[in-house]
Amino acid sequence: MLNDKKILIVGGSSGIGFAVASLAQKNGANVVIASRNPKERAASFFEKADESTEIHTFDITIPEDHFRLFESTGIVDHLVITVRPVIKSSPFQKIDVNEAKHAFETKFWGQYQLIQVAQKHLRESGSIILTSGIAGEKIFKGASTMSIINCCIETLCRVLSVELAPIRINVVSPGFIEPKPTVIEEISKQFPAKRLGSVDEIASAYLWLMGSQYTTGTVTVIDGGARHI
Repeated sequence: MLNDKKILIVGGSSGIGFAVASLAQKNGANVVIASRNPKERAASFFEKADESTEIHTFDITIPEDHFRLFESTGIVDHLVITVRPVIKSSPFQKIDVNEAKHAFETKFWGQYQLIQVAQKHLRESGSIILTSGIAGEKIFKGASTMSIINCCIETLCRVLSVELAPIRINVVSPGFIEPKPTVIEEISKQFPAKRLGSVDEIASAYLWLMGSQYTTGTVTVIDGGARHI
């Protein structure tokens, strides 16, 4: 499905991004990983990577890095963005506003500005896949910042699917993924799926969206039914 396709994965050295990189490579893609500390965070993957794998140190909050990245990669077939900010769960009244602003700079404005640069370097038959999360729909105490960010990302997807056509724009919205603290693992037993998800299960959705030429402007939810409890 992805033979000789160039897939750029921003945030690809850990978690979901790492799983997407590994699965894409297994499916014949030429993988490009861009991350703050790619080699240190995913050494086992890079030991197995062949000459078709490119590795770039990249900070999505630095606009100059966006231009530098695409000057190095050239034209790509698919762009996957899986970056996530480090932000503590906190009641709205006690949120550090600077921490909330940094989270927006990383996950929302970082993606926003990267796409402005990326659109000129994507094949018309290609796609951009963003990442939101369960907090965009189901409300959790202490997660107001991420709820707002994820909703913004999903709205951005719908807008860009119209404005950047024929390039396809989609979002993957993952639920809780292994490993998680014991309290989340206990809560997951109430989900219809009765468990937490795995990064490999989430990664398969990104590959499906790359190959589905008639899918754009959508949010693919993979949460084990968590939004319904």
